[in-house]
Amino acid sequence: MKEAVTILKESLLTEKATMLSSNLNQYLFSVVSTATKPNIKRAIESTFSVKVLKVNTINVKPKSKRDRTRRNKLGFKSGMKKAIVTLQSGDSIDLA
Repeated sequence: MKEAVTILKESLLTEKATMLSSNLNQYLFSVVSTATKPNIKRAIESTFSVKVLKVNTINVKPKSKRDRTRRNKLGFKSGMKKAIVTLQSGDSIDLA
């Protein structure tokens, strides 16, 4: 089993993430691409001392981008894996 520090990369604070946290008690995290749903659940519960009901994961594919400094050659932005974590009602995570 991996440690929670190695599974969770960062919390994502976007407009959609703040809307989800305020309305549906869901939080977004960027995680390691090899992490599984049970690993993410254990990492969140041990790090923030909350009860996790459900974990949804999304693999974001890398996007292609033109690099003007290299004669307009094609490069790629890195992809990532996102986790949407649903918490039990009454629990919350202070990310600010």
